[in-house]
Amino acid sequence: VFANRERERERDAEKQKRHQERVTVMRSSALARSSSCSCSCSSSSAAAAAAAAAFGKSFLGDKRRPKKNAFFFYPKERRRCGGKEGSAARAMMPTAEEEDRAIMTEENTSSLPSIYKSEDGKEQQVLDALKNVIDPDFGENIVNCGFVKVLKISDDGKDVALVLELTTPACPVKDEFNRLSKEFVKRLEWVDDVDVIMTASPKSAMADVPEAPPGLRGVKNIIAISSCKGGVGKSTTCVNLAMTLAQMGAKVGIFDADVYGPSLPTMITPEFDKLEMKQDGTITPVGYEGVKVVSFGYAGQGSAIMRGPMVSGLVNQLLTTSEWGELDYLLLDMPPGTGDIHLTLGQVVPITAAVVVTTPQKLAFIDVDKGVRMFAKLEVPCVAVVENMSTFTGDDGKVYRPFGRGSGQSICEAYDIPHLIEMPIEPGLSSGGDSGTPLSLSDPTGPIAALYQDIGAFVVREVAKINSGRGPTAELDPDRRGCLKVQIADVNDGLPFYVSGASVRKSDQSARAKNSNESPDVLLTGEKVPDDLEPVSVATVGNYAVSVTWPDGFSQVAPFRVLRTLPRL
Repeated sequence: VFANRERERERDAEKQKRHQERVTVMRSSALARSSSCSCSCSSSSAAAAAAAAAFGKSFLGDKRRPKKNAFFFYPKERRRCGGKEGSAARAMMPTAEEEDRAIMTEENTSSLPSIYKSEDGKEQQVLDALKNVIDPDFGENIVNCGFVKVLKISDDGKDVALVLELTTPACPVKDEFNRLSKEFVKRLEWVDDVDVIMTASPKSAMADVPEAPPGLRGVKNIIAISSCKGGVGKSTTCVNLAMTLAQMGAKVGIFDADVYGPSLPTMITPEFDKLEMKQDGTITPVGYEGVKVVSFGYAGQGSAIMRGPMVSGLVNQLLTTSEWGELDYLLLDMPPGTGDIHLTLGQVVPITAAVVVTTPQKLAFIDVDKGVRMFAKLEVPCVAVVENMSTFTGDDGKVYRPFGRGSGQSICEAYDIPHLIEMPIEPGLSSGGDSGTPLSLSDPTGPIAALYQDIGAFVVREVAKINSGRGPTAELDPDRRGCLKVQIADVNDGLPFYVSGASVRKSDQSARAKNSNESPDVLLTGEKVPDDLEPVSVATVGNYAVSVTWPDGFSQVAPFRVLRTLPRL
């Protein structure tokens, strides 16, 4: 294995060397041809280089050397060189020196302050035009959201350059932002051309963890894929979602936390299927289609046969000693149940959000209900429910529900989880997992891949909302015993309001969702809920609910949708 890895590195180095040699030859040839161009663009080469250099120097300074994502202010003659002079047009592409001076990247712009207004009249007109572009998740324009990081107008006052820094590189509406930004800015009478660069600077989940393991410090968001019920398609969902997020432009990793029965070695087929441990004890993840993967199945030991405490230590070691590098999303493929591994992961790393996987049967709902409550105790919001084996389409074209309807919908209604995806029975989905090539890769334009793209978009948007810190909040009010202080943007003009603990307890809907005879008016001890009932603890769970622990040991998940309807004090 080590020999193969070394040969692979040598081949990659040789390919890179040949590529650089070809680029050098092509650049020299192009510059030689440019002198024969009949248009006036060649005479503008020096001016273009000077403009690009001045632009880059003014922003980046002399000593900073950026790497990618460039835009330039070139004279129109240079940009328009084409037609029969195609070779000359290619010759007018920026040189390496120009690129080094004029490129701007997320590394260079993430530390810059957002631009909300400008003293310059034209720049303010551009900002006013950009206020017509609305972020559908935050319900606010991209200027007020703080997305505008760079705004430059060319010396002749006719060209505009922008850098928009989004919350994630996998933003599902980034192309729409690009199109609308250009469209609205070009409506200004004095604007001839608009260049827009989209960057991303997601907040790291480990940024607020002072003792974070070195291998996890570059991980931005950690997403748990959980079901608490075996055999419902959790690993299938995890793998296909990871591949979809990678296709959307994100850097993704998968951690297989099920050491008793690891699924990833069957579901994907990496070129090198063994984990590599370095001399310092760190683990190099396996790579597959640009996704980093760690599973006990790649350790050469098969599945684990050991007791709970040993398993928790093994999972902790695999997760925290792996060199994950820079990741936008690390997906945790959780094992069934609500045991030691789940609690260990919830305590070792800050899980950003969870995706719950279930099937339509009531039996699956009962276990999933426990899982949602467990995540609420860990203050992890559930952002989507995936109901596998939901439907199938018969030969007659009709859609059938062989296992009934209700589990996924009941979960969403009981806990106000915002998104439900009903995944149909598709033979290719199962065979893709058995063959080692996920369906989202083998058929990326098919209907199943489209559903996973929807799941990916939901996850990206909800995580962005969570990280923005703009969601509703609830907490115990120290001045009013037994009362919750709730603040929701579109309720009471955004001002806090108060509800009693007793009314919150009586609003619990979990018994109704389970079709149980349990009454929300009765404590677990059999006594009626007193009017002065005080919560033990209250914690906001994402943007959708509050986790409340009561003196009788009951753990309640109270959606903000319900809290906004309760009587106010």
